Amino acid sequence: MTSRHRYPGIAQFPRPVPVDVEVLGFAAEVAIGRHQVIVALPVVQGDPSSTPPPDRYGRLDRLAAPPEVAGEALPEAMMRDFTNAWGFRSAQRICYVEAVAIAPVLGPGEDALEKPVRDLGNDFFLWFRILQEWACVWSGEPMQDFDPYRPSAVHIMDEQGAIVSNGPRERGVYVWPEPLNRAQFAGALRRASAGELLPPEHRTLLDAVEAKVGGMFRKAVIDAATAVEVALAGHITRELIGKGVNTSVIDEAIKGVNGLMSLHSLCTELGANLRVSKNRLGAQLANVRNRAAHAGEVPSWDEVQIACEHAATIVHGITPLPET
Repeated sequence: MTSRHRYPGIAQFPRPVPVDVEVLGFAAEVAIGRHQVIVALPVVQGDPSSTPPPDRYGRLDRLAAPPEVAGEALPEAMMRDFTNAWGFRSAQRICYVEAVAIAPVLGPGEDALEKPVRDLGNDFFLWFRILQEWACVWSGEPMQDFDPYRPSAVHIMDEQGAIVSNGPRERGVYVWPEPLNRAQFAGALRRASAGELLPPEHRTLLDAVEAKVGGMFRKAVIDAATAVEVALAGHITRELIGKGVNTSVIDEAIKGVNGLMSLHSLCTELGANLRVSKNRLGAQLANVRNRAAHAGEVPSWDEVQIACEHAATIVHGITPLPET
């Protein structure tokens, strides 16, 4: 029988994840690529019920390594390298997690672990991206790039006592001001492990919010309109399939529908309550998008704000996401 070994290690989040203080210390077994890994969140060093004076960075308490949950304890050399690198508490409830303890199970004969650690590190970014997308949806905040100054993603101590790590550079995500509760964090881990991507209309809506926050107003309204189009077309497809209409007929019907306004009308005829009137959708999203896309006009902040609000109302109303 082939023996396998669990290696203690640490993974750095490309962006800190704000969680509720009650989520600290949470541990779960996840799938990162082909690897089964136990992930454990750090714990707060201070008393979370007290509020000490913040330091010059606004931190109340530093986070520390979690208690051992499986396999070997974290090696002292690795602990020294990650002093003050686990994250921090910035409010009574919000803690920003910057690193987690990991314990991957790897096969024998891998010597210094270069390839499995490289594979695990590369898979880690896709896993983290999915986790963050779900967290962004639940928190309502946009996505941004990974921190390009992170030296590595995954650090593992091999049996010879050497720290093996990798450092690919990938795009990444945003830091949320609202903490994830335990159920949301567990749900994000579960969906990331299963490779469960966001529905395309929600992912495009995230793109719109990110563009809005980043000052890319033309892109924001174009993405907002696209998210609505995808959501409306999806709703029409589901409704007609439920009525027994052939999918090829549905595809041709949707291709023949001309833009947001016609999609809105057809959805309304099929009984959808879109909560944004056709007139408002036309004046405050469709027309703004058309001027941005076809005339190169840059919309104002107010126009972008209203357009994104309408898009969010329709997308979340037609395709509501699970809460965890």
